[in-house]
Amino acid sequence: MTTNRLTIDLGTTNTKVTLWQNNEPILRKFKTPKVIKGKYTDFDLKALWSEITKTIEQFNAEDLKKVEQISIASFGESGILYDLDTKQFASECIAWFDERSQVIVDSISAKDKHKIYKITGLPVHSHYSACKIAWLLKYCKSFLHPRHKYLWLGVPDYLVYKFTGNFGTEYSLASRTLDLDLSTSNWSNEVKQIMNIENVTFPQIYKAGEKIGIVKGAFKNILAKNCIVSIAGHDHMVGSNSASLKENQLLDSTGTTEAMMCLVNYPDLSEKAEQESLTNGIYTDGSHYTRFTAMPSAGSTIEWFMNMLGLNEADLVALMSQAMKDYKNHKLLNTKVLIIPHFNGSGAPYKSTQSEGLIYGINRETSKEELVFGLFLGLTFEFAIAYESLFQDVALNKIKVIGPASKDPLWLQLKADLLRLNVESIDIDQAVSAGAYLLTNGQHNLDTKITIYNPTKDTDQINYLRKEYDQYKKIYQFLKKNKI
Repeated sequence: MTTNRLTIDLGTTNTKVTLWQNNEPILRKFKTPKVIKGKYTDFDLKALWSEITKTIEQFNAEDLKKVEQISIASFGESGILYDLDTKQFASECIAWFDERSQVIVDSISAKDKHKIYKITGLPVHSHYSACKIAWLLKYCKSFLHPRHKYLWLGVPDYLVYKFTGNFGTEYSLASRTLDLDLSTSNWSNEVKQIMNIENVTFPQIYKAGEKIGIVKGAFKNILAKNCIVSIAGHDHMVGSNSASLKENQLLDSTGTTEAMMCLVNYPDLSEKAEQESLTNGIYTDGSHYTRFTAMPSAGSTIEWFMNMLGLNEADLVALMSQAMKDYKNHKLLNTKVLIIPHFNGSGAPYKSTQSEGLIYGINRETSKEELVFGLFLGLTFEFAIAYESLFQDVALNKIKVIGPASKDPLWLQLKADLLRLNVESIDIDQAVSAGAYLLTNGQHNLDTKITIYNPTKDTDQINYLRKEYDQYKKIYQFLKKNKI
């Protein structure tokens, strides 16, 4: 009998539930439920579970009967406190991008931040779980008891519990909590003490794809007998499986944010790495470490840009296509339009939630095409700055791109031309879901279309990009120096 798999990809914008049959996906998705209260955003986990339940039940009943494994991939950092005394969930689930715990970050001394980096390989930042936990314990005393013991469950851990009744997490997601000791691959009591979260424990850590439990409850008789549940890992890392990422290759994972990652044999805990906000973690294969950084300037910035100019997707594609042609025939090599895409703050090496965007070089003659070119030029320069700061000492020979940007020729060509590296576009629908499926199925790849963008040999294009990039770096350094 043919066996099927279910994958759940928890995204910031959308959640995708995919039924896999003989390598073929049947995808259903819904908006990831959120509760927005002024400047605060929570993920609504009750609504999330309800939507996942309804979505799974929409698949064919006979196909569901053959599902022998559920694998969950997810954004990191967000989670919920489970009261071990009352056996109840006890807090809201703060969205990973929510900045309310910045007050916790600001209260930690430089000495303690340095200690935490040496243990976890992460810079202390409001996005990470430990800061959210500390904020909840300090500011939500009306419903969190100071003498109770709590368990922190990341969002995928929560789903595992709902499916199986068991507690567990996975290494690449544990790496995003700000409490995983990279030297021992276990939880750090020292960090908990620094963060004042000593009454909070974390679940047992499992390898990606490893069985955490067996489906119980309402789904027990809907799925195959003894259907197992596992966690595939942090979404960007899981997506790299669909791109068959190897050492000496850089993953460019695009979506709401843009992530850069390579595989290494040891974490970089140097002073330079700490200063430039490099994040280290354990990869889904359990044998590599990840050198990783994420930039908030990607899909969310492009969406803002489209809304501002009243563009739909077809409009943007047409403008990008024309800009690509005009870039190649030198018509855009005199444009001065440049966009600093810090609309959600800046990424590494100057990682600041307070940094703001900038549009430079516009006048009454500026066209939409020039603005589009300036946007993707800025996104490319932002990428290049992070690459040069954090990855240039690794012998990388190509960039592999997954996610929506894999279909953006202008963006990919600009990266190839500026960084002088081949860029491979991995055209695979739902790369994270595919990566989660591959982890459960013991396969290394699916049939995918790969388009290669080679660096230009046109000296005019090279000189233009270098000149504009030099200008960009000067502006970037000014923002960094003045903390704006």
